Formats: sequence, C-alpha cells, structure tokens
Amino acid sequence: MKKRLVLLVLFCISICTSALFAQKRVSGIVMDKEMNMPLIGVNVVVQGTTNGTVTDLDGNFSLEVNDRDVLIFSYLGMLTITEAVGNRTIINVNMVSDTQKINEVVVTAMGIERKAKSLTYATQQLAGNELTRAKDANMINSLQGKAAGLVITPNATGAGGSSKILLRGNKSAWGNNQPLIVIDGIPMNNPETTQLAEEYEGRDGGDALANLNPDDIASLNVLKGASAAALYGSMAANGVIMITTKKGREGATRVDFSSNITLETRLSSPKLQSEYGAVVTGDQLGATSWGEKISNAPAKNRMKDFFRVGSSYINSVTINGGTEKVQSFVSYANTTSLGIMPTNNFYRHNMSVRETFNLFGDRLTVETSLSYIDQKATNRPHGGTYNNPLTGLYTFPANGDFNYYKNEYEVFDGGRNLYAQNWYTTIGDFSSNPYWVLNRTQSTEKRNRFMASAKANLKITDYLNIQGRLSVDQTYDKYERKWHATTSEIWAPGGNGRFRTERFEPKQFYGDMMVNFNKTFNESWEVNASVGTSFMDTKTLKAVIDSDKLGLDQPNFFVPENIRGNGSERVSSPQKRLNSVFGTAQVGYKGMIYLDVTGRNDWSSTLAFTNNISYFYPSVGLTLLVNEMVPMGDWINLLKLRGSYSIVGNDIPAYITYPMDGYNLGALEANDRAPFDEMKPEKMHSMEFGFDLAMLDNHLNMDFTYYKTNNKNQYFQISAPLASGYSSYYINAGDIQNTGFEASVSYRYDINREWSWKPDFNISYNNNKIKKLDDRLADGVQLGSGAGFRFMLKEGGSFGDIYGYVLERDENGVIQVSDSNVPVRSSSNDNYLGNVNSKWHLGWGNTVTYKDFSFYLLVDGKIGGHTIGMTQSYLDYYGVTQDTADARNNGGVDRGNGEKIPAETYYQSVAGKDSASSEYVYSATNFRLREISLGYTFRNLIAPSKNLSISLIARNLFFLYKDSPHDPGMSVSTHNGWQGFDSFGLPATRSYGINIKATF
Repeated sequence: MKKRLVLLVLFCISICTSALFAQKRVSGIVMDKEMNMPLIGVNVVVQGTTNGTVTDLDGNFSLEVNDRDVLIFSYLGMLTITEAVGNRTIINVNMVSDTQKINEVVVTAMGIERKAKSLTYATQQLAGNELTRAKDANMINSLQGKAAGLVITPNATGAGGSSKILLRGNKSAWGNNQPLIVIDGIPMNNPETTQLAEEYEGRDGGDALANLNPDDIASLNVLKGASAAALYGSMAANGVIMITTKKGREGATRVDFSSNITLETRLSSPKLQSEYGAVVTGDQLGATSWGEKISNAPAKNRMKDFFRVGSSYINSVTINGGTEKVQSFVSYANTTSLGIMPTNNFYRHNMSVRETFNLFGDRLTVETSLSYIDQKATNRPHGGTYNNPLTGLYTFPANGDFNYYKNEYEVFDGGRNLYAQNWYTTIGDFSSNPYWVLNRTQSTEKRNRFMASAKANLKITDYLNIQGRLSVDQTYDKYERKWHATTSEIWAPGGNGRFRTERFEPKQFYGDMMVNFNKTFNESWEVNASVGTSFMDTKTLKAVIDSDKLGLDQPNFFVPENIRGNGSERVSSPQKRLNSVFGTAQVGYKGMIYLDVTGRNDWSSTLAFTNNISYFYPSVGLTLLVNEMVPMGDWINLLKLRGSYSIVGNDIPAYITYPMDGYNLGALEANDRAPFDEMKPEKMHSMEFGFDLAMLDNHLNMDFTYYKTNNKNQYFQISAPLASGYSSYYINAGDIQNTGFEASVSYRYDINREWSWKPDFNISYNNNKIKKLDDRLADGVQLGSGAGFRFMLKEGGSFGDIYGYVLERDENGVIQVSDSNVPVRSSSNDNYLGNVNSKWHLGWGNTVTYKDFSFYLLVDGKIGGHTIGMTQSYLDYYGVTQDTADARNNGGVDRGNGEKIPAETYYQSVAGKDSASSEYVYSATNFRLREISLGYTFRNLIAPSKNLSISLIARNLFFLYKDSPHDPGMSVSTHNGWQGFDSFGLPATRSYGINIKATF
C-alpha cells in the first residue's frame, strides 16, 4: 500500500513538472529597426544552453522552448537583445546597431576585408538603404549631405546627367579629380565623357555611376584619402567609392519589389517681370524688353506654360535564394523620367545576374556576375547660351503672345517647299523659338553597356587562400543631333540644316590575382597580409561625323551621305595599359595596436618613351586602441587614435609623351606638340591623423580626421618657340595643396522599447592652395573662360579662382560713370572675383522610429565659395528680370551717393557678355531641406514575413537660406574649369512622391 502511495505521489509530481516545464514552439521575425529590413543569420539561443537557431532569408526563426526560458538575440554590429518567453508564442524583435560596430568587418581596397577597429585611415560606410529611401535617376545624388567630406555637384542637365564627386578637394589641374569607383573589388570603367567646356553649345554625355541600379547595392564604403586607396595606385589618388553588391543567399526564394514614383516642379528659376515689354515698331517687337509699361492685362506666365510637371518612375524586382552549394541573385529595374522641359525623356533598363558556387567542401568559391544596361535619352537639356530653348523662353517680351509662337513655331515657306522657323525677332545665334529648338533641333542618345566579372577563391588552409578576378566592361554610345533648315546660320550653315553623329565606345579589361594570409599567433599577434598583381587595359573609340560649316546638300535629309563636300570627320582610339604588383601587411598586437604597410609598383603605357615608366607608391599607418591599453571605465567604449602617410599618383592621358599624328577625311594631320620624354607621373604626398570615440554604451559616437595633401608634378601645356617647329610642349610643374578636416557625431536615444531617435551630424572643411607653379607660368594657367570670366590657377591662389571685369568704384564704393552717365568697367578681366569652391560642407540627418513607423529628415548646406550667374546677367541685359523692373519703378539704379543711373543704361553696360562680371558673382552659401521620408510597414500582410512598406518621400523641398538667383549646388559641367557656373542650365527641381516596397 505504501509503495503504491509513493508511486502515485511521484506520478503527480511528474505530471505537475511536465505541465510547469512543458515545451512549446515560439517563432517570430527579427528586423533591423533603422533599415526596416529583415536580418538574416541572427543567432537566437536559449540563455545558458546550446539550444538555438539562426534567422532565415526573411528574418524568421522558430525554436522549441518553455515558458521560463530567456532568448538571447545576437548579431554582428547589433546590440544584443534578451527576451523572456513567458506565455508568448510569437516574439518579434527589432534590433538596433551597435553604432561604432567596433568588431565589424569592412571592405577596403582591392576588396580586402579588415576589422573596422584596425583601420589606420578614415572611411565611412553607408548602407544601401541610403540610396533607395528616396531614389534619384543618378543614384550618387542620393548621398548628398550624408558623408563627411563627400561633395557631390550634379549637372543642371536633368535625369541621368553627370555629377561631379570630390573627396578632399581638387588636386589636379588637367587630370582627373574624381574618385575611383570600385564594384566588388573591381575598378569600374568611368571614362571622361563630353562635357560643356565653353559658354556656347555643349552637352552632358553622362557618367558611369548614373548607370547603376541602386537596388543592386548592399553598401558603399567611402575611402576618403590616398592612404585608404593606396593599393590602387595611380587609379585612386582621389579616393575610392567601394560598392558591394547584393548576392544570392542560402534559403527559400525571396522576391522583393519596389516602386518609386515622384513628381518634379521647379525649385529655383529666374524671376521674370511682367510689367514692361519690348519696343513695338509697327507690328514688330524689339529684341529686348526696355519698352514702356504694359497698359493692358498682365502678361501670362510663360514659364508656367513652358515647363511641365516632371515625373519619374523607378521600378525594381529582385529574386534571391539558393542552396548550400549554389546561390542566385537576379534583378531587373526600369527607370522612366519625363523631365520638366518638354520633349526631354529618359529611359533605362538594368538587368543583373549573380551566381555563387561553393565547391569541394567550400574550399573553392566561384562568383560570377553579368549586368546589362540599356539607356535612351531625348533632348537632354544642356547649358550654354546657344542652341538652348531657355534663352528664347526667358528673353521673350512680356507684351508678346507667347502662345502664338508655341503653336506656330514653324510656318510653311512655299518658295523653299519646307517649314521654316517662326519667331518674333531676327533669328540669331542667341535667341530662337524655344519650340523650334525642342522639335527641330532634336538630339537622341543611346547607350548599351555590358559588365561581366568572375572571381575564384581557393582556400588552401584556414589561414591561406588564393584569389583571382577578371572583368570586362564595354559601353556603346551613339549620339545624333539634327538641325532643320532655317535654324540659325551660326549652328546650321548653308541654310539646309546640319547633321552630327557621334560614337563613343570605351572598353576596359581588368584582372588581378592575390595570395591572402590571415593568422593569429599565441592569441596576441595578428598578421593579415596580401600580395598580388593586376593589369588594366582600356581603349576608347571616339568617332564624329558632322556636316559642320559645309551644311547639307538636300534640306532636312539627315544621313552622312547628304553632307555637302567632305564635312568633318574625326576618329581617335587612345589605348592605355597599366601593369602592377602590390602588397600589404597588417600586424596587430593584442587587439590594441595595428601597423599597416602597403606598397605598389605600376608600369604605365602613358609614360612610354620616358625614363619614368615604372614608379612605386608606399604607405604606412598606425592605429592605437587607447581603451584597450588603459582602463577607462564602462562609459568609454572606444578611444582610437590613427595616423597614416602615403605617396600615390594620378594617371595622365595617352600619347602625351609621344604625340601621334591625326587622320581626318583621308588626309594626314601632322602633330604640332613636342614629345615629352622627361614626363613624370603626378605624385600626391598625403598624411592624415584622427580619432574615433564611442561612449555611453556606444550610443554616442564621434570621429575626426585632419589631412594634408600635396599633389606635385602637375602637367601643363605651354606655347613653344617658333624655332622649335612645334606650337606647344608639356612641362611638369606645380604643387597643389589641400588641407582640412572631416568630422561626424551621432547619438542614438532610445526613449523606450518602441521609440528611438538617432540624430547624426557631419562637417568638413577644405582649404586649397597653389603652393607653386613654375617660372614659365608666371601669368598663371587658364582652365576655362567665357563671357568675360576666366578660371585661373595662379601661384599663391586656389583651384577655382575666378577672374573678370569689375565695375569701377571710388574709395567710398560709389560707381564711377562717364560723361554720359554710363558706368565704367575695368579695361582688364584680370581682377580676382572669388572662388567657386565652398570650404565648409555640413549635413544633419535624423532618424526616428516608433513601432512600425519610420521618419527621416536631412538638412544639408555649404558655407563660403562663390557662384557665377551668367543667366541672370544676360536676362538683366535684356530687361526681362524683376530686378530691372524694380529699378525702373525706383527711377534707376543708385550709384551709392543718391544719384541715379537710368535702369536701361545701367544694365546694358553692366550686364551681358564681357561686361562687369563682378556684379554677377554671388555667395554660394546655402542650406536646404534635402530629404524627408515618412513610412509605415505592414507586417505579415499576406503571410508570415510577407511585408509591405509605404513611404511618402520628398527631396530638395526648399531652401532655408540662399543668396544667389539660381541653385548654387548645381553646375553646367563636370569639367575642371567650369564648376560653379550657371549659364542657362535646367532649373533646379523639387520632387515628392511615394515609395512602395513589398516582400513575397
């Protein structure tokens, strides 16, 4: 009986214990709270046990637990989270970044991975989300204001236009100043395309970075200085933008779809007056608007009638998944942009496939990638005063009937049996009917681009591997422009029209091989080393056929065979080869001291026929983790000091050392430049020092870098003595110095488990100085000129200095006038007017999250520098601006002593071409609301992990402060000598719309 009683008690205890510790299955999804995306591979472990799992491709997990268990969620770069199970079966977790990410592995030069804490130079990593939150047709524009020292200046040429990218200032007078673009460790071909290089007609041929699909990009790492990019040698003297693309992952197939729809309206355009019209003679309007006040109803707003509401549609779909052995990533995106200027349309298709193969027990990894871009643009806007629809639009008199010339931009000419241009005044080189320019001088651009690469990595031991890569990048560009008969004779001589066609076909073939060694000795010493070799072969075909001054034989028949006579034909095909060997070694001691040494030797074909064909680039850097050396308490998580020094080069164009004869229309064109057999490569000496600080459980983060660079051996072309038999020759000269700093600070404030606010602020300062030129360049070097302005390099000055005519004033600032009361302009245009480069750049971003809501706001700006308003100058000359109307209403322009100069006299002597340039140089200081986004994510909308995110987005909404009449953050060209210049470029726009992302 007693035995039975004991068994009964034990049975009851067992039942109660089983009930108390009953196993159950919990599941959930783990999200990156800031990125609002699932986290893949998060470790989920029951505290104190080995029972755990990892999240799948959609961030999902499932685990057997009991009510008393505690789950630990951990992920590299994220703060660890603990969650008590209790009576829950669904546990969803939002993880936030460990902002410093001190143990994070980042991608550096040549695609080599390094611990972030070990880096001896400044870098800044940006997530792909920064490119897709509010998309731009040129994705790099989405990074404006988001990285310290990254200065992005878009061209005023609409969708798909080029952007100038600068890191730490301009360094080369005639060479390239833009950073190297690297995709998955492989340099991207980014040849210099056609750009406006004078005040007249020109065009923007686009750039390589604008071709990419932002949804293909996982992250960007900005290597800001020469030390960070030293392994790339002469390709990367201006820094590197490292792009890491998305790749296939193991797990179930996942489909992501996104659609970005935005509308565009004018943000900053000329302020035109509607009070005064042109002088009327009979029924003929004068060319300028210096007539009487308009007595009838105010003129209609022709700007509103001309410009349309622009729209952009960017759609993307990606498919991602695979097995343990093979992972695939496939993407397609299309971009349609209808610009604010009528007839300006832009289309692009992006297709990419990436495959990863893990073979022989994961000892061999093979990655392949293939991308194709198909792009087309019609009537891409361009700057310049000629052949531009904006000149006729802006200068049209307010007392004219603009709608008539809109609807009747051409009239039939029975004598010639063709339609002729119809305009209110004589058709000249400056003013034409804008609708004739849009419809009868149309341009079309087509681009097909192929990029293919393959990478193989063989793991020999746990610490030794061999890697090889090959890539080919080829672009086929075709440009055509057709000027119909009765276009201005300046642009279409002969009266029958003009035809121009261009081919631009750059091709790059690249390969490298590296041996990588990574090992820790005695748990104290870390050694990471790589040695390798690489080659790069580039060839660019440029071919132009143009009827030019000879015109066409039959009017409006646009084929090469119709060109009268031989026309103009030019073909060039420069080719360059760069062979290299390189090595890098990093030695670390107890995770507190790291020493970096790199070396690279290049052999460049551009230095053939000289004694300097081989050149060596070294760098050295040191990092000290002070918090690992000295106990600093729990409130300081990281204090890192770093410094580095490097010497790198900058490439030069082909055939300078041995200029080639030309060939045009079957005839030899003899070279007239002297060979330069003593040519030396540009060499940049760079040093930087800085610190990184993380405090308060990594909530507060700061970094600071001071740098100094000296770019020496600049190359210049100067006039040769007549007796030499050449017209010009080259010299090495000059030392251009840049000094400055970059700093950023961020703080993550977790109000509670549902609310989080993360403000971040970045600032940079750069001071450029031309330390030395050459005695043979005593008068300076002119990089560009137009309308009386000159962009000059002078010893003691700075890159970007502007010179021009000034309005003569006395010591009290009173305008000097002639006997006929006409303002007096200086006789020389060698007067310093300012510099186009701002020294200070700032950005202030804010990320706020609440449950499934997210909010982002970015304000950015720049302080200092100047911008040139040639559009305003010409429009003042024509009397169509509000300023000229105000001057007339006020009785003239005050000289500065109470005396008035008649408005027409003043503006027709001060404004326009080759006049008082100083009056149209403005401060470039400005601040604007750059980007704003408000979104919500509907989780598990259709099924588990099938989410839908909807965001309201806007970019460039308004200026908080601006002094210039145009947007000082845009330019008409990426050309070295044409920055900060507004010459009838497309008005800046604001955009607003919706962004939708769905996961299936």
